[in-house]
Amino acid sequence: MAEIEIPDSMEILKEWWGRLFTLSLQFMKFMGLGLRLKDPSYIANSHSFGSSQNESAIRVNFYPATLNKDLEPGQVRCWEHSDYGSVTLLIQDSPGLEVMNRSTGEYEAVTAPPGGIIVNIGDVMQFWTSDTLVANKHRVLVSDDKHLQEADRVSIPFFAMPDQTTLIECLVGRSKYPPVTMHEWLKQKIDSAFKERQLQ
Repeated sequence: MAEIEIPDSMEILKEWWGRLFTLSLQFMKFMGLGLRLKDPSYIANSHSFGSSQNESAIRVNFYPATLNKDLEPGQVRCWEHSDYGSVTLLIQDSPGLEVMNRSTGEYEAVTAPPGGIIVNIGDVMQFWTSDTLVANKHRVLVSDDKHLQEADRVSIPFFAMPDQTTLIECLVGRSKYPPVTMHEWLKQKIDSAFKERQLQ
């Protein structure tokens, strides 16, 4: 596969990072209001973007065209998972994301209107809200649409993560989970993911 150099790509990503973290903070403040937290800004204020204690990140996912490739039907491009952080903002240039319908267990395609952004609830937000908000599992499969198979696909997710020193505790309803720091909780999630992979 030929390498493509994108001029000023780092500067472009820095600009997108800044815009998306600002948007994610606004979104989390609205969530605080909707959840009727004592301090509606508490969740947003737990994210010190750009500090050494914060591991929020932007990623560029490149999915090459698949037309005329030797692939099995339903080939997985990104295995089912939920995101570890608070919220994920996703920009995609073509369809591909599928989200599990918790009522049926079936996966359904999710698209945003032109210029729109898809928002995923993360595992930490589910923890904070005592499962009031749930981190849905999602995935990316090879499309059955030949038109989509002809083109490369790019998605840009921004993962909003609380500061490592943040104490994650239930803020809504009963205390369903014991408090834990973000650093320790993330370590537990990563260790669990590696154990699951080893068993597969």
